[in-house]
Amino acid sequence: MTVALIAAVVIVATSNGAPAAGQQGPESANNGIVKDQMLLAQADTSGQKKTRAGKKRPLVNVDKNGVILKGYDPVAYFTQSRAVKGNPMYSSKYAGAIYYFASREDKAEFDRTPAKYAPQYGGFCADSVSKRKLSDIDPNQFLIYKGKLYVCTSAPSLKEFSAKPDENIQAADKNWELYQLPSSPGFRRYFGS
Repeated sequence: MTVALIAAVVIVATSNGAPAAGQQGPESANNGIVKDQMLLAQADTSGQKKTRAGKKRPLVNVDKNGVILKGYDPVAYFTQSRAVKGNPMYSSKYAGAIYYFASREDKAEFDRTPAKYAPQYGGFCADSVSKRKLSDIDPNQFLIYKGKLYVCTSAPSLKEFSAKPDENIQAADKNWELYQLPSSPGFRRYFGS
């Protein structure tokens, strides 16, 4: 996965020497580069679409159809304590992702309070986020902790994340904020976007 926004600072300098034959000098109107001028380049490499209002959608781990959790039912993690494959017949959209449910009842429960059932960190591996990485998940590797759903890449990553959950959640929460910076008004103001 790529990061939603990559910012690079490029320092561009012109030479102090005389222009070569056939070139215009620094006083030319065509010379738009100023010595030691700092330029900011921003590239959106996420491939995520923008909403109608022009704002970026939240960063979420979805497949090519926009489905999160590889189609597993987020409510079942809480009610059945296991991963249950959802049915596209029962689906809802929330925070830039499509969720599938195993039953009409699970869909209705999710629709009442979607934030309660949505996976943390946009459905990316919680252990990886705690290490400043974005990784895909295995929906069968999950942890419900303090009423929140955390999914991981593998059994070893789940074991590592679960060993010190408070510490790892604190690190992951802090790192997840880094992926949210482009939507922060302070970030946009500072970088002039």
